[in-house]
Amino acid sequence: MNAVDVEVGAFMLAMARFSPLLLVPAFTPFAAVPAYVRVTVLLALVFIAVGSHAAPVPAVEDAPLPFVLALVGESLLGFSLSLAIVLPAAALGFSASVVDMQSGIAAASLFNPSTRVTEALVGTAVQWAGMLVFFATGLHLQLLQGLAASIRVVPLGDGQLVLSPARFVAMLSSQFLLGMMVVIPVVLGLFAIDLAVAYASRSMPQANVYFVALPLKVLSAFVLLAGALRWAPMLIGRLYRDAFAALPGLAGGS
Repeated sequence: MNAVDVEVGAFMLAMARFSPLLLVPAFTPFAAVPAYVRVTVLLALVFIAVGSHAAPVPAVEDAPLPFVLALVGESLLGFSLSLAIVLPAAALGFSASVVDMQSGIAAASLFNPSTRVTEALVGTAVQWAGMLVFFATGLHLQLLQGLAASIRVVPLGDGQLVLSPARFVAMLSSQFLLGMMVVIPVVLGLFAIDLAVAYASRSMPQANVYFVALPLKVLSAFVLLAGALRWAPMLIGRLYRDAFAALPGLAGGS
């Protein structure tokens, strides 16, 4: 295998590893960034990885099957690294959907033209707050550094899942617990209002207390959410950092 084959093989393997976290809209925090910028960052990371990689890679021409299997392994590794973005976003989205359902705001929704799906008001606010914290605290730089450093942890051609089932379950539970902690003041406040509404409806069964209290619940949800988001950046930052720490490839860049 000549030097050109080595460079081409390493380039393709690095592309397979980094593409999910930079190009797939559902997995990247840079989804709102123009495509040419993401491609430029991807190529920069690939060139850094190829320049710093010293381990041998499967031959492109001499053994195509092992090389294809190595590409599949690198793609799986890239998707497993994307859990550092997907799980915190899912945890924040789930906790916000609980508030939407509990407050009644879920009846109103917004159409997101970028994803072409309808999104609830609180869910949109919390997820945008999460993205704001992600970029404001420099976690996007840590993510890119971790991607480049993952070459030292898992050399090109040795792509494999870096998250064991036990660690994945622990990471999943901790992520959703931290996600609920972001909105727990809102949940508890709305629960107290629900108790008061339930008591009033038992005391005055003739009055339709639920529809009378619905505007109060919506107003209370936004007031409590505004107060909760004031202290949310610390929790949201910990949410992403714990996800990075759980993945050895990204932890290498911390």
